[in-house]
Amino acid sequence: MKKINDYVTKVCATNSLLCGTLPRLIMGALLLTIFGGCGSKAEKPKIVRVAYAPGPSELLHRAAQQFAEKVKADSGGKLVVRLYPSGQLGNERELIEGLKLGSVDMTVTGLAIIGWYAPEYGAFEVPFLWRDYDHVNLVWNGPIGMEVRKVMQKRAGARLMQPWFRGPRYLTTSSRKVLSPDDLKGLKLRVPELEVYIKAWKAFGANVTPIPFTDIFMALKLGVVEGQENPLATIYANHLQEVQKYIMETRHLISFYVPAFGPSLDKRFTEEERNLLIEALDSSTAWHNLEVERAESEYRQKLEADGAEFVALDAEPFRKLACERIPPQFEKVWKPGLYQRISESR
Repeated sequence: MKKINDYVTKVCATNSLLCGTLPRLIMGALLLTIFGGCGSKAEKPKIVRVAYAPGPSELLHRAAQQFAEKVKADSGGKLVVRLYPSGQLGNERELIEGLKLGSVDMTVTGLAIIGWYAPEYGAFEVPFLWRDYDHVNLVWNGPIGMEVRKVMQKRAGARLMQPWFRGPRYLTTSSRKVLSPDDLKGLKLRVPELEVYIKAWKAFGANVTPIPFTDIFMALKLGVVEGQENPLATIYANHLQEVQKYIMETRHLISFYVPAFGPSLDKRFTEEERNLLIEALDSSTAWHNLEVERAESEYRQKLEADGAEFVALDAEPFRKLACERIPPQFEKVWKPGLYQRISESR
């Protein structure tokens, strides 16, 4: 500032028109702006790239938005999260590879990644394995979950975080109530085109027909199949209640998404920044999982209003049959005793 004042005094000494108080103030302010602006630049925010396959209409995206807002607020704008939904940067497998390459800092992915990189832990998506959300949390944060996360970090470079729950899957039918495994015998059932689903429902006695998701409604309407299984949100969104009368409260599969950081978490961010990101993610996880439970009740009310009948049943006979018949079919793939360890966790 002293140099600027000296420069103004020198100019005024050679030009009387600039010697007034007001011109001196104007000139001083102008020079301060010019010289002061050259001394420093505003610090650019550090970008956190978060990509996933689900689109903007999904609850997952809303939770990601909350994560982004909290990171920006808590960091005072020094960290800015950029979201890439709808597979903009690739499908789930490509995004996991992106974590390793550093083109993505974080993704939110389904459990298929465990089958790709750690097939010995593929039991995580077996029907009637999980009792409830608490059971999932217990296993995920216990020895088994620690094993899975360690293997995934080593093989895929993915640091798996806490689960983002999806609504449990329910069995639906057009004309028969299913109260026991015996009621499944001969039922023409649509299942996803995945080995674990096909083998599991065959083991229960159903007449399994793998059909692409886009063809479910017409297949049910035309009687190609009599039943299907999906979360309530999916049933309602695709109007399946129009061609399915009964919704059995099987809750046979509690699936979940998993947020995952890549190696860039340690390479690009300081310890303080890492802690901030993890704390913000924990907050978004809590919000997301509470919202899933709230939405479950809401979808049930909507489906009942449309005429669907919910059927209560005892899931234990199904669970016992699953434990007897499914693990032997994957004994060459799954880690020995894994299914039993998960099932018996208390």
